[in-house]
Amino acid sequence: MTAHQSIALLAAESAIRDGGVPATLPDPIRETPTYVLTRDAFLLRLPSGLRFLYRKGHGVVVERPDTVSETDVTAFLNGSVYGAIVWLNGMVPLHASGVVHNGRVHAFTGHSGAGKSTLASALAAHAMPLMTDDVLVLDLSDPSAVVCLPGHKQVKLWPDAVELTEAGVIGRVRRDVEKLYVTPAAGYYPEPLPLAELFFLDATSKTEVAFRPVTGAMRFTLAQAAFFRPLFCNLLGGSGALFGVLSRISAQVAIARFDRPKNKALFADGVAAMAAHIRAS
Repeated sequence: MTAHQSIALLAAESAIRDGGVPATLPDPIRETPTYVLTRDAFLLRLPSGLRFLYRKGHGVVVERPDTVSETDVTAFLNGSVYGAIVWLNGMVPLHASGVVHNGRVHAFTGHSGAGKSTLASALAAHAMPLMTDDVLVLDLSDPSAVVCLPGHKQVKLWPDAVELTEAGVIGRVRRDVEKLYVTPAAGYYPEPLPLAELFFLDATSKTEVAFRPVTGAMRFTLAQAAFFRPLFCNLLGGSGALFGVLSRISAQVAIARFDRPKNKALFADGVAAMAAHIRAS
């Protein structure tokens, strides 16, 4: 399967319709209070009564109480459900945002709130289009490269982050939340491209920006931390599948830490340093 075929497959498999969703699934390989995973399906069941059922080849069915907003449905569909769809179709989902320069993707991961979306959106003002926000899908079907697929959802930023990034505001995510849908200054890149670098965002420095290459076993540790539910890899691919994916990424992708101050007054310096690093790589 080519990367373009993978894009079309994910779009078809993510198609959503309303309907009834069962409380559980037969023959699970993993079951928790919130989800059930089988060889060809994923069930997400939430305390609110919202449920999603994905079956390979059949798309997604959602059962939603009247009290659940469309925003909540979209959030879970684009996050947990989409990640499971990716694993079940033989691809790898990362919690990462990425930009494009000279035909390659440079991606950023880290804990929630680390600034992945903000940094990627700010780099768009340096003529680096956005490849994806928050979820980066890797296609490993080409043995010569780790290929990134274009993002499947729109960027959301808090108002203070919008001021830092020069992104264009489209509108509020919802009335009771200040977060905004935005368009990055350089727009979105629509084609699959190889992943060149994966950066882990730190904010321990008070005054300086630093790039620190990651070597040895720590490359595996940090790469695994970027995965959406890495357990799914071994559950679906067998014991050792996760090690194989991590080995592949470690061999073909540069991995580094990017440390910069949290001080907003120094934010532009960090963005400029990252833009210069990407252009020189």
